Amino acid sequence: MTGEPLAVSPEVRHALLRVAQSAASNILLHAAAPATTVTLGFVPDAVTLDIYDDGAGFDPAAAAPPSHAGGYGLRAMRQRVEQLGGTFSVQSAPGEGTIVAAQFPLDVGP
Repeated sequence: MTGEPLAVSPEVRHALLRVAQSAASNILLHAAAPATTVTLGFVPDAVTLDIYDDGAGFDPAAAAPPSHAGGYGLRAMRQRVEQLGGTFSVQSAPGEGTIVAAQFPLDVGP
């Protein structure tokens, strides 16, 4: 964890949990990663979640479309984050691991 913990809405907490779970599932299923790092960060106006693995990597632009065999994980993560006004990104390349990053704005109130 980085930064000073701040109040996070129940919806954002739930989304953080689900993104972390989905990313962990993808790592176990696809990455063959020797190591994974998860960082929860707090900045004055946002909370961030970064999940890095040093596994197989892939070309995000060439990801298969959803089918009966799967392919919904990254799309579901992106949709969940963006529905709450956040941003979602995936950085990866074959043989170079993957970084999944989510950032949610904090509604700190008046």
